[in-house]
Amino acid sequence: MVDLKLIHQVQLGILANVAAINSKYHLEYFLTGGSAIGAVRHHGFIPWDDDIDIGLPRTDFERFLQVAPAELSHRGYFVEENRLDPQYEYDFAKVMADGTRILEHGRELTKAKNGIFIDVFPFDRMPNKRPQQEKQQAKLAMLLEEIRKRFYPDLYQQSITQSKYADYNLSELYDIRLSTMTQYNGHSELSLINMSSPYQYGKELIKPTEIHHLIPMAFENLRVPVLADYDAYLTRLYGDYMKLPPLNKRIQRHVLKVRVDNLPNEHSS
Repeated sequence: MVDLKLIHQVQLGILANVAAINSKYHLEYFLTGGSAIGAVRHHGFIPWDDDIDIGLPRTDFERFLQVAPAELSHRGYFVEENRLDPQYEYDFAKVMADGTRILEHGRELTKAKNGIFIDVFPFDRMPNKRPQQEKQQAKLAMLLEEIRKRFYPDLYQQSITQSKYADYNLSELYDIRLSTMTQYNGHSELSLINMSSPYQYGKELIKPTEIHHLIPMAFENLRVPVLADYDAYLTRLYGDYMKLPPLNKRIQRHVLKVRVDNLPNEHSS
């Protein structure tokens, strides 16, 4: 049984530091997914949740990757993203607490560093025509499978088909994935989606009229931005998000084990 109170304490420290950096560099960010529900319904964490999710428009996400590693390094935190660490396979970033180590569901065999974290998601433009959406979705799915084969080959031993990307190296696959995710970003009239979302392609959607309208909301001891029209965003994603799930669904999903060698200064005893 992991110590959720400790995880939450560390994650709030990460979020506070990320918020300070975003404020310093005028980067727009907002709570997403279950963290947005937590702010609205619980004024903090969903009690059984073990992560924090934030999103940024792609331009601000890229700027965050430029400034955050140096800003966070002396505060006891670090950023994982595949351009910073090729052993990190995901197409979004995590900010982690140095001196902590976790075993994460779905990443039990990862070779990347893995500490107590918050997720940082880029939001990119989605084409509005169904054929283009299907083409983008299929291409991203093929790239994801090919990248995962490089890290977890034992899971794909039974695969008898070779993908069109089999001869590309990992760096090339990352580059193709990024260009695929961002190919429509010059069109400000298009909706934005989280292409890294655990939900199906296009499900986590923000309309162009919603993206730059944020309001502060209490999240535990912090005040953090959420979409002003959070109701529309959360309803599209979850339906009746104010209704508590059944007891058997109130489970902690991500962190299986935690080891703490030391914590950032503000959380040291």
